[in-house]
Amino acid sequence: MTQDEFSAPDPVAQSTPEPTTPRWVRKFLIPAAIGGVAGFAASFGMLRLIDSDAVGGLDDSASIAALVGAVYAVIGLGISIGALSPQVGAKFLNVEDADELREQKKVLVLSGVAMLLWGVALVALALAAPDGPVPQGLALIVGLSGLVIGTVMSVLIYRASDELMLAVNLEAGALSYGLVFAVVGSWSVLAHLDYVAALAPLDLLTLFYVLVLVASFIAVGRRGMLEIR
Repeated sequence: MTQDEFSAPDPVAQSTPEPTTPRWVRKFLIPAAIGGVAGFAASFGMLRLIDSDAVGGLDDSASIAALVGAVYAVIGLGISIGALSPQVGAKFLNVEDADELREQKKVLVLSGVAMLLWGVALVALALAAPDGPVPQGLALIVGLSGLVIGTVMSVLIYRASDELMLAVNLEAGALSYGLVFAVVGSWSVLAHLDYVAALAPLDLLTLFYVLVLVASFIAVGRRGMLEIR
């Protein structure tokens, strides 16, 4: 036998590969845990604020509106942070890698800021006087400003979207219209016939927020964008 046949095996070739974290853990379990903790913390903090001496409690309509607004703000903040810091965002947003966030940076930043503004607007209205501590004039300014500026940003998002995101936005808009017409329309019919109480203005606004968010998730899911990537 030759000397090569008796040579020692290459330690690098026989080294045991380092264990890697399963993709479903990195791209689903960890982001879901982060989102769950953030959502719970925001909801818990808002409830503590509502029950504190600074607010003194709110009725059910205002409390629900404040919670929905807090959820919007958390989602918007998370999207904004992920878009502005792609390396960080790739760890908790459902994207292929940081490069995808860089490519969609403008759209995602606008989306995040718009959701944050809408969330702050709803929270301000929920905390408005006479039941809450926020003066009505200030709540009016914050509420209208958040709604209007967020809507302007949604127009900019529409113009900056690529073909896929444009299709998602259009589908989400159509679904939002259908859901609002079905849910709000049905409730209005029942209220008109005295079967249920009519929705208060804040309840109606909160319902718009919820239905738009539901429609967005449906549209994104139909395009396969909720699958682990």
